[in-house]
Amino acid sequence: MKENYDDIRPYNDEEIPAALERIVNDPFFVPAMNFAFPDADMERVAEVMRTCKTADDMQERIMFSVIRRIIDSTIDNFTYSGLENIDRSRGHLYISNHRDITLDSFLLQYTLFSNGIPTTATTLGDNLLRNQFIVDICRINRAVRVIRKTDDLSPREFLLNSQHLAEYIRWYIGQGKSMWIAQRNGRTKDGIDATDQGVLKMVSLSGTADFVDSFLELNIAPIAISYQYEPCDIQKAIEVTVNRLGGTYRKAEGEDLRSILYGIRMPKGDVNISVCKAITREELEECGKLPKSEAYKMLKDIIDRRIYANYKLHDTNYIAHDMLHREKRYADRYTKEGVRAFKMRMAMADARFAEAGIDIKVARKVFLEIYANSVDTKIEE
Repeated sequence: MKENYDDIRPYNDEEIPAALERIVNDPFFVPAMNFAFPDADMERVAEVMRTCKTADDMQERIMFSVIRRIIDSTIDNFTYSGLENIDRSRGHLYISNHRDITLDSFLLQYTLFSNGIPTTATTLGDNLLRNQFIVDICRINRAVRVIRKTDDLSPREFLLNSQHLAEYIRWYIGQGKSMWIAQRNGRTKDGIDATDQGVLKMVSLSGTADFVDSFLELNIAPIAISYQYEPCDIQKAIEVTVNRLGGTYRKAEGEDLRSILYGIRMPKGDVNISVCKAITREELEECGKLPKSEAYKMLKDIIDRRIYANYKLHDTNYIAHDMLHREKRYADRYTKEGVRAFKMRMAMADARFAEAGIDIKVARKVFLEIYANSVDTKIEE
């Protein structure tokens, strides 16, 4: 490796045994493993973990049992498509819509692993990497640290950190490996999966001046993931409502970790993940004919269209759309039982809105938009 990326890279295999020893001795170990292996002897689980010498070992022996447990206990039907779009001879930069902090990537990794395809590295904001137990779990599982922009970080420092990350991403993909990155900083909170041009500009910082060659090297393949019941939908609605009414939503201490656990545990109904076709040379050449600012916009639009076209709408999306607009346009797309289940979720939401002391009418509209807006952005292939 030409440059030292120790500050952001996943653990090397030689670092994994020491990290696993820290994990099995951490106070979080037993409660975390009890969720995945409720009937297991924790000493036995610790023994199995100590036999792991590589990231692949850890994923095969532990993590995919954890993800399988999440699927079995919180997802009714998990489906996937588009694996034929993966070029196994090259690495990909998977740019994904982002609905849940960890599950979006977890479910992709599980899909790849289950089909004999190498799993990916995953970018993860450093705001989530504050606890050593979380740091060790994530870095063993190929997490790449993203240094978030904060008030105490100068614009120059932020630019240098972004360039550093971009160089590592390009180097990693150049080794024939793949990496997952969210299409924006933070989860989608309004149901509109729009790629932030800043993400594209960031990854281009390590490329050549030639727009086409720079992005062709990254072999971008968009990912579309959809949940029948959105993880953390109620929390998202509270946050958006506070901001919409002129306030400033401030996360409580440890809120990100609680959101991770809540998203994992809540029922999600049906979930689908689709690997879209990679961005082609021809598409990049069309972008490259434009001034740089317009070229990024065109590439963003191509990625968004891929995600919108491959996003799978569920009955909850149609129910919310009809409720929001007070109509029955999509009544043939859902059942009375589906409406009843969605209204139960809304009743839970109303109780939380009242508890939070926010305007229930506004919050309910925001809640419905989280589901309904996906109907308006959907592109039929």
